[in-house]
Amino acid sequence: MDRTLIVNDQIQIEAPLSKVWEVLVAPKYIRQWDDLPSGFDDYYLEPGRIIEWTGITKLTVSESEPNAVLKLSLYVDKWELPPAAYDIAYTYRLSEEADGVLLQLEIGDFSVLEDGQAYYDSSVEFAETALEKIKNLAENRL
Repeated sequence: MDRTLIVNDQIQIEAPLSKVWEVLVAPKYIRQWDDLPSGFDDYYLEPGRIIEWTGITKLTVSESEPNAVLKLSLYVDKWELPPAAYDIAYTYRLSEEADGVLLQLEIGDFSVLEDGQAYYDSSVEFAETALEKIKNLAENRL
């Protein structure tokens, strides 16, 4: 494929940086804006932490800089190559601004996958929904 399939979205949040970070890494909040496997304990997301839906999907915290960057590397068991062959991730970037926090989300690049367009399309929808829920949680509106 000649083009990239990377979702980029962002949202402005009127909340302290530390609160937005908490919503991104604390399972009690994550469960309100994304799915977690039923057996996932209440461990904060930190480098090396793995979120696994056995036999389906695995997310690994590959980068975590508190109040700045959270990167979750994605691997789906049905993909042809081993996990190291892919660089597909959910990357959350936080930056403090005068009126709150800018949360940027990048998901992909799905262009290496045969059905990459389908992953891209569902990720566009996920980004819109998740960012709005994260904003509401951080601003204590839920």
